[in-house]
Amino acid sequence: MTNSRLKLRWADVYREPELYKAALRVYTKPLFAWRKALSTSSDEKTLYDFARHGLQNLDALHRALAGGNFRFRPGVALHYDFNGRKRTLYIYPWEERIVDLLLYRLLNARLQAGFSPHSYAYRTGPFGVDACQRRIARALAAADQPLYVLKRDIADYFASVDHAILLDQLSEWIEPDDYLFRLLGERVAFRFEGQDGLVTATRGLPFGAAIACVFANLHLTKLDRALSAIQGLAYFRYADDFLMITPRREAALEASFRFDAELETLRLKTNPRHVHDFVFSQDGAAEPGFETAEKFRHLGLEFRADGSTGLSRDKFRKICNLFRYAFRRHRAKLRKRRDPLDRARLAVEVARRTLDGGVRNVAIIDYYLKHVDDEDQLRLLDRWLAEEVLCIALEKGHRKGNFREISFEQLRRMGLPSLVHRRRLIRHGHLESPFFIWKNYQASRGSRGTAARPRGSAVFSSSPEAAVVENRVGERDRL
Repeated sequence: MTNSRLKLRWADVYREPELYKAALRVYTKPLFAWRKALSTSSDEKTLYDFARHGLQNLDALHRALAGGNFRFRPGVALHYDFNGRKRTLYIYPWEERIVDLLLYRLLNARLQAGFSPHSYAYRTGPFGVDACQRRIARALAAADQPLYVLKRDIADYFASVDHAILLDQLSEWIEPDDYLFRLLGERVAFRFEGQDGLVTATRGLPFGAAIACVFANLHLTKLDRALSAIQGLAYFRYADDFLMITPRREAALEASFRFDAELETLRLKTNPRHVHDFVFSQDGAAEPGFETAEKFRHLGLEFRADGSTGLSRDKFRKICNLFRYAFRRHRAKLRKRRDPLDRARLAVEVARRTLDGGVRNVAIIDYYLKHVDDEDQLRLLDRWLAEEVLCIALEKGHRKGNFREISFEQLRRMGLPSLVHRRRLIRHGHLESPFFIWKNYQASRGSRGTAARPRGSAVFSSSPEAAVVENRVGERDRL
């Protein structure tokens, strides 16, 4: 886009209804995770504080945005360790979160045509992780010869983005002297309260802010185009996870060269632990620079050279752990049951509720079941779950002899769930999507502990303020 008249301006993209749509999205997210409504930032205010005078606050926000007077306040930096992976989340006041989401929605819609069709994360329309996984499976299944596969990701991507390069990329799409560019510039050079006081970032994106997702895609668009232009290369990017597939060795080598060259231009680095180049085949031989592999993991799934798709080892363990943690939470109740059959019934009930009504568990398990077609692996999970129930009921550990005391058929009659059966129900459309299961779960709790609690009614009010009552959930805390 070289013609400055075609560049985006704030007056061209901003509309008041879009602000209210973003606010509604922010309001409704804590319905499924009520503690999010209690999170605070540098202003120490919760979502309840904002929503108590929601219409006035949104009107003031609209007037500030329409007049070009809104400025982003600093957030707080919170440091987390997710299973050994250290992350810093930047949490901003609720007004900033609404404007962040507004900018994300406005820009994502306008820049959609400029993004690569091979980029799947943080997109609207026919993208997302589901589409990415399906298309990878199809590309692998369609091959009738060994494939060269390259896997890459970027080391600490969100924290490594060069601000000067990103601002230059934004100027290709947005008029540099416009209020929209100034707003986005404040999100590039974002401010936050660190341990040593107020800090203005000189590198990286505000991980945790919605607009960072648009920046992440825009920043890699040139790299997407360079790789997509290689003839015979099937290319998939999800955030900073890259997968390249081709039957031609020359194309694989060209992809590797272009990837490194474009990354150097962006002043980014490859994560060396995630560099994998291999020949994907059941009987392929290793070649110089390429190993041989009959299976590989990507985005939680394991793709096999025989055309099947299964759970990766860590996701297999993750599903097992969902049940283990549920049994652990009910340990005291289970110990009170003296009769092994009573303990077995309670353990089966806990397993069933974990799978059918566990909200987060439903979303996690059903996502993988939708993509996996290796029923033998799911039968192993079913077997493990039955053994775990017997281990709890008989208190004799995992032993095959336990099935002589309580048979598999007895456990099934008690209601022991089956992942094989659940997968078939999902594939044939006989189960509701995880979203509706989640929604019904919240409704069954009578809106207890949610961000919006209507007075005397389970129906949403048209006024966000009317849904806010006195906060009875507990003390405020940070996300």
